[in-house]
Formats: sequence, C-alpha cells, structure tokens
Amino acid sequence: MPFFSIVIPTYNRARLLEESLASVFAQELTDFEVLVVDDGSTDDTQAVLARYGERVRALRQTNQGQGAARNLGIQHATGRYIVFLDSDDLWFPWTLETYKQAIGMYGEPSVVMGTPAPFHHPEELGRVRRETLRAHAFADYFATAEESFVRTACVIAVRAEALRRVEGFTARRISGEDHDLLYRLGTERGFVCVEAPLAVGYRQHGGSSSRELERGFEGLCYLLEQERLGGYPGGAARKRERLMLILHNARHVTRWLVEGGRPELALELYRRSLRGHLSVPRWRYMLGFPPWMVASVLRQLRR
Repeated sequence: MPFFSIVIPTYNRARLLEESLASVFAQELTDFEVLVVDDGSTDDTQAVLARYGERVRALRQTNQGQGAARNLGIQHATGRYIVFLDSDDLWFPWTLETYKQAIGMYGEPSVVMGTPAPFHHPEELGRVRRETLRAHAFADYFATAEESFVRTACVIAVRAEALRRVEGFTARRISGEDHDLLYRLGTERGFVCVEAPLAVGYRQHGGSSSRELERGFEGLCYLLEQERLGGYPGGAARKRERLMLILHNARHVTRWLVEGGRPELALELYRRSLRGHLSVPRWRYMLGFPPWMVASVLRQLRR
C-alpha cells in the first residue's frame, strides 16, 4: 500500500497535464501512486497518458465534471492518504514530503491543507524557496472558522478512510464542491494547516466567464441549502462555526459576481444568505454590501 494516492482529474488539458505530471515525478518522496482521471477529453490526453506506461493509472469516464472524476479516482485509490492535484497546477519537489512530515508530527490528522502559490507563468515559481515547516493544528476543520487562509481541494491530503466515510465529492457540476467536501469532513478528527513551505503552484487563468459566475452562484446556493437541510455534521453545537465558514465564502462570491457584471446574482445570493448573516451576526456586510454594490454598478456603467 502506498502512503499517498495522487488523484488528478483532467479535461482537455493535455499539455498542462504533462507539466503537472512532471512536477509529481520530481517529488523527493516517492511512496505514491498516480491516478489520472480523464473526464471525457477530446484532445490527445489519452496519447499523453499512454507515454507514462505503468507509472500512471489512467482512468476514463464520459464527461461528468470534476467532482465525479475525483470520486472515480478515490474509488480506485489504494493509499493511506489521498492527495488531489488539478491538472493545470504544479507541485514543488518538497510537497509530498511536507505533507508526510505534518502527518507524522500531528498524529495522522484527517486532513492536511497546504498553502498555494498563485502564478500565471511557471517561471514565476522559481522565486519560491523551501522554508522550515510551519503549521497550525486544530481539533477538526470546523475549529478553523475564525482563521484566515486559502481553502481549496487542490492543496489537501485526506485520510482515505475519512474521505470514503463522507462519500467523497458531490457529483453536481458546481463551483464550491471542494468547500462542500470540507464541510462534510468538518468533524473528522484532526486538521492541520501548513503555512510554510508553500505546497502548490496554483495557476491563475483569465477573467471569469458568465458561466463561471453562474456556477459560483449555484455553488453557494447549494452550500446554503445543504446547511439548511442539515447536510453537514456537528448539529446545533457547531452551527455558528459552519455558518462562519459558509458565509465568508458567500461574501467573497457576492463581490466577485458584482465585479464580474452579474449584480442580479449577487443580490439574490445576498438575499439567500441574509438569515445566516443575521444569526452570526455580520452587520458590516449586511448594511454595507447594498450601497457598495450600487456604487460599483454605477462605476461600471460610466466606463
């Protein structure tokens, strides 16, 4: 059994996938297996994967989205911990060694989350230097509600048994499926956030399309509805922590929607999240967002 199973979902990113795999095979720690899930690509992804032979377990499905692709990888993974890498992102040579060091230091927590280094061009990552491990441990993920750090599936290693216990990712085609997973893992024992060294080169793409904005809106609506229906663990005792996490994300997305030219979606998300903001409460946002949105829209109209 390998210590890590690396799951890489991909769709029509053959060239970027090669770069990602090169960063995987440059790892200092080699106790891992690699599973690439081709989510119905129509480019030469299959030809690229064939060149790796037995070094990569290539899985393929009809196009169903990133959540379903990751779940197929989880189904076939054999490692103690499952690590996710997006097929346009890059690892540093120390990434897996850092995760394993944190896992050993903090008693095999359910989730270890690294810190990403945003980049547009790979050469920018040459400025990143390896640092001494700095990490913060928590009883579980919900206990991080008041902490500020980037939260995304592309920088997490999850104990396989915990991941399977919560049944992996939602298969819905939404943005925010990684947040949904983290909330369902919210009470699993042990969460560690690795502040340094940086773990993942997180590729930045161009401006958001209308469909991306809509998926972001749909994703937050899904998270709010799951919370309303009791879909996340912890019961009443952990409700405030769950709401703090979900609503922090909602505030970010409402601003993104306004800046992306979809104020009607931002206003609807504001309306749907208002009850939660009242219970936390977040008066500054509740009172300040509507006038900020109006001013932002007016500025956009004058351009």
